[in-house]
Amino acid sequence: MRAHPRRPSALPVVLLLMTSLSLAACGGGGETQVQAVPASAGVDALIEAAKKEAKITVYSAQGLDALNALASAFEAKYPGIDVEPVRGVDGDLSVKIETEFQTGKGIADMFVSASLPWVQKHAKDGRFLAPTGPELTGKGAYDIKKYVHPGNYFETNSAVLTFGWNTKLYTKGLTDYTDLLDPALSGGKIGVIEPTAASIVDFYLWLEETYGADFVQKLAAQKPRIYPSALPMTEALSSGEIAAGTFVAPLSLVPAKAKGAPVDFKMPPTGAWGARYYGMVLKSGTHPNAAQLFADFMVTAKGQELITPAAGAVLPDIPGTLITNDKVRLQDPAKLTPEVVTAYHTKWKSLFQ
Repeated sequence: MRAHPRRPSALPVVLLLMTSLSLAACGGGGETQVQAVPASAGVDALIEAAKKEAKITVYSAQGLDALNALASAFEAKYPGIDVEPVRGVDGDLSVKIETEFQTGKGIADMFVSASLPWVQKHAKDGRFLAPTGPELTGKGAYDIKKYVHPGNYFETNSAVLTFGWNTKLYTKGLTDYTDLLDPALSGGKIGVIEPTAASIVDFYLWLEETYGADFVQKLAAQKPRIYPSALPMTEALSSGEIAAGTFVAPLSLVPAKAKGAPVDFKMPPTGAWGARYYGMVLKSGTHPNAAQLFADFMVTAKGQELITPAAGAVLPDIPGTLITNDKVRLQDPAKLTPEVVTAYHTKWKSLFQ
């Protein structure tokens, strides 16, 4: 296994993907003809074909540490198949894949992305192979009716953000977003994120849909501090600059708490806002059977435990996970036009600034 550490930790990619979910797509060119074992051939035939290919290259916006752990476990389970994770942000990786589509020289065998517009566009263009592994064809615990979508893309896990608090500054803790309206948290004690991107506008729309049309207005009345992204807000929470945050990443809070930082968080009881990840086995790839086997492994219980720490899983009761994908906000990027984003940002600034 050879990793490509494009970022020093998982968190920056999670935060970047949250601001790039409306990525524009472009199509193109020919594809390498591949010989994939059909699902009807069975898992033994798939494993045999995968071992003959002996390699898979995975492009993914998921965290590097989790990808490496998943790859190592896969290689241990299927000796002789080398996994090469290439980790980066969706925008960079999708451009690479489009170039591979156009030239017919596929390097990536599988792509995992949170940019749903890109995924849907290329699913419609027929760029992805139908899943053939047992989990992804309904022979295991993975719910294909929920998570395998038309066009042959499937959900693998999700990144989630939630509310958190500094346990020294707000000892009673929070149970839901509505607790942020506590008068004790007024006057610069809460952190909020400015909705400069379509995905963050969606977060505020989700708050209004879930907690009432006037919830954001009530939150603004608390006179919170404004942050450009989840990372500085999470750091401010840990340092005591704020007592509570509305948009913090469990992926960073869990290790911070383990090291003694006075922070805690909870998942909203009715579901969370976040970004679902989608997996695709690419027709342009040259190791389709190894890719199918790896994709299937990713959605097993063991795969989910490794790829989804402090985030959302596609299977229930996975150790270390916080929520299942079906309870994570399913965004509709088509509704988040530039005009809608600009209008909401203007409205938001009138409330918060």
